Parts: sequence; C-alpha cells; structure tokens
Amino acid sequence: MKEKATYLAMRLLSAFVETLSFDAALKLGARLGSLMHRFDKRHRLIALNNLRASFKNEKSEAELDAILLGVYQNIGRSGIEAIRLATMPPDEIKARTEIVGLEHYRAALKEHKGVILLGAHFGSWEWIPLALGTEGAPMHVIVRPIDNPYLNQMVQGMRERFGNVVLNKRSETGEIIKLLRQGKSIGFLLDQDVGRAKAIFVDYFGRPAATNKALATIALRTGAPVVPMFIIRKKGGHQLIIEKPMTLPRTGNLKQDMIDITTLFTKKIEFYVRQYPDHWLWLHRRWKTQPEETQKAEPS
Repeated sequence: MKEKATYLAMRLLSAFVETLSFDAALKLGARLGSLMHRFDKRHRLIALNNLRASFKNEKSEAELDAILLGVYQNIGRSGIEAIRLATMPPDEIKARTEIVGLEHYRAALKEHKGVILLGAHFGSWEWIPLALGTEGAPMHVIVRPIDNPYLNQMVQGMRERFGNVVLNKRSETGEIIKLLRQGKSIGFLLDQDVGRAKAIFVDYFGRPAATNKALATIALRTGAPVVPMFIIRKKGGHQLIIEKPMTLPRTGNLKQDMIDITTLFTKKIEFYVRQYPDHWLWLHRRWKTQPEETQKAEPS
C-alpha cells in the first residue's frame, strides 16, 4: 500500500508539472531542492564535509555553502526534468539541447566495436540518453532499479524512449562485452563508491576513492572507444559536451594498465566537477571505502 501510495503521489505531481511551462517547472524544481537543502540534515552534512575535504583552502565556507545549495537545486530541477522527459516531444528536447561534438560519437560508432560512454551523476544526467535518442543514436544505460516497482516501471518508461535500453546495474561483465561486440553503446556513470571487492583505489580530489574496476576491464577486452559525455545546465536547457575518444594506456602490464585507465577516467570526471561543482552529487559518500592501511571513519 505504501508503494502504491507513493506511486500515486508521483503521478499527481507529474500531472501538475505537465500543466506548467518549462521555466515554471524548473523554478518549482529549484524550490523543492531548496527545501531538501533545509531539511535533509544528514546528507547536507555529508556533502559539506566532502566539499571541505575536496576544496580545502581553495574556497571559503560561504562559497561551499553556495555550492551546496546549488547541488540541491540541481537535484530538484533534474527531478522535475525527468518528469517532463517522460512526455516531452523529441523536437522540444532537440531545441533545448546544444550538442557539442556529436560527430565524435558518430565516428566512434562507425568503428563497429561498440562505444563506452563515460559519465557521472552530473548535471541532468537523465537528459543525455533521450537527447541522443532523438538524434538516432540511442544507448544502453546501466542503472540500479528503484525499490518501488511501480515507480521503477514509470521511470524505466521514460528512460527507454527513442530506442534507449535499460540494463540492471547487476548485469554481468560478459553481457556488457557481448553488447559492445554487437556494436551497441553502453553508458557508465563511474563516480560512486563500489566497496572494496569491486574497486581499484585511485585519486579523486586528492583522496583515494574506491572506483569500479569493471570499466577498465571492459575497455581493455573489447577495444571499444571510450567517449566522455557531460551535460551542462544552460538557460532554457542544456549543453551536452561529447569529447573525442580517450587514448588508453596499454603497456602489457594488466594490473598497472587497469589502475592507469581508471585514474584517467576519474580525472576526467574531476575535471568537469571542478568547473561545475554544483552539478555533481556531493551527497554521495564517495570516499566511504578506503584502502585498509588508511581506513578512516566517515560521517554517517
């Protein structure tokens, strides 16, 4: 009953959001984000500690507070956008998306090795697959299913518009490799703590971060080009930046190559987060898992 009630509440919110103009809907999202910032003390403290440790003497407390409010407002806006994306016409998505570097993605597809799309929980990340889908270049997206099955079905319907396909986060590496060898594109968000068993520890904002080693393994085994994609919020829409495929080190030393490649991926994410710190999900306990020799307790 609780799951159904939550689902019905979301349907009512969606119906209301659909009555608003795009700009009014984004203002609502920002207000909802501001409310979350005010009342979500637990995650607010996690995020503030993450920001302090990452920027140290680079930014004042006032600057960090402003970034943190922006983080919550971005979450609110992105959530409202996800609602709108469920029914937004393809022409409107195109009109609200400036794509820079689409030719790099199309050229990578022509190699027929599949394409690995590198991204993060950054900006309005749900917007990316739909923007590419409207350009006739859909992708497979790896996501953790929402615990509420009714909401999961609702969100999956949005994500799979325009030819996109949702893959469960628990998908086996072999399944992903098979899809790449079929020439498919797979989107990876490589910016969350994965625990010790699945991790390679690489530097992220000056601290060891447990980062999923599977992406480096897949890139090495398939030779699929790795194309970074990051979406920047602009007035009235977004700018989607698509970079050229990354040049990956291949020395023959598998262990070192995996470390170097994962470091390369992580530094690319850090590059964008440093430019647009309010776009990233600082609420996540990114540095929760530490190497055994440096394990420290983090705020819960």
